[in-house]
Amino acid sequence: MSHILLFIRTHTYVILLYIISIVIVCFLFPREGKFPYEFQKGKIWGHDELYAPFDIPILKTRQELDVEKDSLLKISVMYYNEHSEVAEQQKIRFGQTFDEQWEKSGWHDSRKARLYQRIVVLLDSAYSRGILQADDGNRSLSEQIVIIKNNIAGEGDRDDILTPKAAYELVMSSLEKEDSDGEMPFMKSLNLNNFIQPNLTFNADITRKVKNEQIGKLSYTKGVVPASRKIIARGEVVNDEKWNILVSMQHEFENRVGASGNFKQIRAGQAIIVVFCFLLVYIYLMSFRPEIFRNTLRTAFLLLMMVLFISLSFLVVRKDYFSLYLLPYVLIPVIICTFYDARTAGFMYMVTLLLVGFIAPSGFEFVFLNFVAGIAGIINVKSIYRRGSLFKSIIVVIFAYCATYSAIVLMQGISIRQIEWMNYLRFAISGALIFVAYPSIFIFEKIFGFISDITLMELSDTNQPLLRKLSEVAPGTFQHSLQVANLAEEVIQKIGGNPLLVRTGALYHDIGKINRPGYFIENQAGRNPHEELSPENSAQIIIEHVSNGVEIARKNRIPQHVIDFIRTHHGTTTVRFFYHLQQKQQTDKHVDRSKFTYPGPVPFSKEMVVLMMCDSIEAASRSLKEINHRNISDLVDNIVNYQILEDQYNDANITYREINTTKHVIKNRLMNIYHVRIEYPKT
Repeated sequence: MSHILLFIRTHTYVILLYIISIVIVCFLFPREGKFPYEFQKGKIWGHDELYAPFDIPILKTRQELDVEKDSLLKISVMYYNEHSEVAEQQKIRFGQTFDEQWEKSGWHDSRKARLYQRIVVLLDSAYSRGILQADDGNRSLSEQIVIIKNNIAGEGDRDDILTPKAAYELVMSSLEKEDSDGEMPFMKSLNLNNFIQPNLTFNADITRKVKNEQIGKLSYTKGVVPASRKIIARGEVVNDEKWNILVSMQHEFENRVGASGNFKQIRAGQAIIVVFCFLLVYIYLMSFRPEIFRNTLRTAFLLLMMVLFISLSFLVVRKDYFSLYLLPYVLIPVIICTFYDARTAGFMYMVTLLLVGFIAPSGFEFVFLNFVAGIAGIINVKSIYRRGSLFKSIIVVIFAYCATYSAIVLMQGISIRQIEWMNYLRFAISGALIFVAYPSIFIFEKIFGFISDITLMELSDTNQPLLRKLSEVAPGTFQHSLQVANLAEEVIQKIGGNPLLVRTGALYHDIGKINRPGYFIENQAGRNPHEELSPENSAQIIIEHVSNGVEIARKNRIPQHVIDFIRTHHGTTTVRFFYHLQQKQQTDKHVDRSKFTYPGPVPFSKEMVVLMMCDSIEAASRSLKEINHRNISDLVDNIVNYQILEDQYNDANITYREINTTKHVIKNRLMNIYHVRIEYPKT
């Protein structure tokens, strides 16, 4: 019991993160029951004979509903508002113009009233039919309209409605037919077209409201399968008709189960599934990636990636914003692989897909498609910092999506006309969104304190201000750092690890020597300032380059991962030269070894151990008086054995086989550097 309590106290925050993630995912899971049968169009029904457990309303297909909606929209009625004030205003204007023109004509007043009345009657007739703007863009194919006058709607006919031009021609033709006294010249002088204006306007709000009401009344079903009727037999092919009935049964089943009293049972089952999946993640990290498991931020990042994509999937399925295939699920392994290893990326990706599979329609098809694309992405994204590699991965992922989907379509026996060609475009968009990895990596680096290969490439550029300063102020140290970087990178390539990380760490590991470059032998040109100091003071100056390096790196905002190499490249070893010199000078006194010991900590990763080896060996190799195969071999063995005896490798994940491989690589490399020839056996 005490062990359990200790474990909980030690990992409180990590356990809390898992609990929060589980609660969020359980909340997002659909509240409907899960249909107990898996089926696909064109495949064999592999279950027992299925009978309708209740009356099943057969749902119309999306195509059928779209056809009905289109038909409804074509016959829908258009609503117009009639503005009676337009006719009154135009008749008043006409009366004024008529009086002015009559006075100019000089005709006898006995004809005035009769002529005026004839024109007004014709104008009233035109306005009563309705005048609509000629370029009205709301013409309905049904030719059925409703005119709203004084808040009273009355049915009309499109053929009765006039345009301003048609109304003018109608009035003028009527006047010509009744002209017996030569009055047409006077009529034309009135310019009656100026008094014919549209009095009908399209009412978009009411038209839209009525259309929506009509669409809302559409029936989404087209018949019923009565209870107890056989739906499909074992071994029967799921054709279009059977598939539609099965989909309808699935919809009705899940709605009934969700609305029944089994809600708690459904939730309990979902909770068990979610807990089990997160438990797998917990066990995996604890067993195979303890360095991640013990780090709260690194664990939080993995759980965030899972919860984020599960949440997005839920919103897409629930709200139907767009297709689920547009979500770039391959980003999960690509981003995780940038900060962790491919095995962890693949495991987290698979668990996420399994959970999303319970939300997604056609769950098996969804999981299989994304699984193939994700594995293709993991295999190809080896170097995220290389744009060509990322572009190649995008092409491979899109091809994997399209090829797998095509295979599924062929297997289902779907005809070419029934293929959803838009899915291929969705796959292309989803694959292209892998480019989002670049800005995402930068954001995650800042939030979680990670370091990516992209950042390491930037830091390892020797034109970086800090490295340029090192090359100018301490050229010997800079050359030493370059040699160590080359050695360490070659070793890591052989034994496994992050070559870019160890190279960057090697370039910055001695950055603290910038403060006092002349006190380090590789930068000295004749005079040695240590001759004027006591061994203890000299040792303190040598040891201080570690703390100075940490301080300089932090001021220049170097990531903590690189600073760790500065802190650990000497571990807790002793400055043996000055320690032994102090012992010789003070034979009668005890020498405090702690004053000659680096503060540490000891290396806690494989890359840090390799740097410690390469740093010590490369520096010591410069002091060899006679360079040959035996001397180099003895030098490497002695330094590595000393560091092992000093317990410098205990906290790192490096094996004895890897240590031996490291020694072998360093020996061969040093012999190449110093042009040592292999000694042939004497004959």
